[in-house]
Amino acid sequence: MKQYKVYLFDFDGTLFDTLPSSIYVFKEAFLTKGVSLENEDILSFTRTPIPDNYRRLVPNYNENDIVPFLDLITDLVNSKKSNDLISIYGDTYETILDLKMSEATLGIVTSNNERHVSDILKKFDMDFGLFDVVVGNDTEKEPKPSPKPILAAIKGLRETFSHEEIVYVGDAVNDVLAARNAGIDGILLDRDNEYSDKDYVIIHSLKELL
Repeated sequence: MKQYKVYLFDFDGTLFDTLPSSIYVFKEAFLTKGVSLENEDILSFTRTPIPDNYRRLVPNYNENDIVPFLDLITDLVNSKKSNDLISIYGDTYETILDLKMSEATLGIVTSNNERHVSDILKKFDMDFGLFDVVVGNDTEKEPKPSPKPILAAIKGLRETFSHEEIVYVGDAVNDVLAARNAGIDGILLDRDNEYSDKDYVIIHSLKELL
């Protein structure tokens, strides 16, 4: 595996198992619109922009209602109940610590909000300077596969790196596409062998980065 100077990571489904939290959040939010969701449908929701799901599922939706709906999602995501449902993957802490000890620069680029990221890093005792930059939807609202969140993270680094020295690691195709659109390498984390037919650089554990 090629070694990089900068490792940028997706958050949900990459560093932390947030699916149980997402099930709670999306089911509660869409119920306010009269839409009942099945648990097995939620994973796909975490990999596509929320407004797209809103337009697809809410009957006679109103564009003016999307922003309040996103605010509701944020409130639910940041709730104690949501945070209590999140767990850390077994390969996350060791991999992040080993990369940091090798003097790599680390960052998080997520469609989630930055307060939530901060809360979860604190919950798992990872809030002591492991990550040099965190970009969430507070900083850049345009979702992946737009390159803008990744480019914002690169701009926020304390040092200047060439794009060949930077990689983005995520668990969804949009993560790899966002990396490509930003002009950097992308690695698809395929924990459950979902993407064997995809022509991407694929790993099955974060430890493969070491």
